[in-house]
Amino acid sequence: MKAKADFHIHTHNSLDGSSSASEIIDEARRKGLDVIGVTDHNTTKGAIEVKNLAKGRPLVLVGQEVMTDGGEVIVFGMERDLAKGMGVADTCRMAKAAGGFVVVPHPFDMSRNGVGNDMQGLLDYIDAIEVLNARCLRNGFNRKALDFAREHEIPVVSGSDAHFTSEIGGCFTELEIEGKLTQESVFGAISSGRTSVSGAKSGVVPHLRTMLLKMKRKLGISR
Repeated sequence: MKAKADFHIHTHNSLDGSSSASEIIDEARRKGLDVIGVTDHNTTKGAIEVKNLAKGRPLVLVGQEVMTDGGEVIVFGMERDLAKGMGVADTCRMAKAAGGFVVVPHPFDMSRNGVGNDMQGLLDYIDAIEVLNARCLRNGFNRKALDFAREHEIPVVSGSDAHFTSEIGGCFTELEIEGKLTQESVFGAISSGRTSVSGAKSGVVPHLRTMLLKMKRKLGISR
């Protein structure tokens, strides 16, 4: 069976995110998404909330976008928060030891905490690379990620990196699922390379909205 997924969505539990669990679920259903990865910064709290509320429709992957000392990595498949600020390789190694599924988001977008040159040292831990991120302003960032994935034969995914509800599903991954739609079958489809990426970039406006949201949050102004 085919499934449509957005593997990179933030809730209001991220300082720069605005969406509630119910808003994310409603929009995902409206956009025809079968799978969503909820990836708040350094916490799984929002992902667990979305998963519990969605009740399997769509299938919610509990994730976290962890800030390491070398950039950001996404970890799915574990509900315990990983400490931020550790070495990037150490974070990936710890995640894998705990049964996590490691995806590197926007790896070459250095203005947005991409891991960049550290990618070479992560080859033993990477399960997939995000090669189409809707918030990458320059085409070259996504293209370089795709080239790296192809060179090293690493599975690929895409994501909207949605911080606002309207962004959800802007970039998505189509999966060829074997059997029932479960977290395990999703990971299996990715690992086997049964994915294709699609979508469009979201442009400058969401970045400006994010900057304003973070400023308001830091000043204690409600969203």
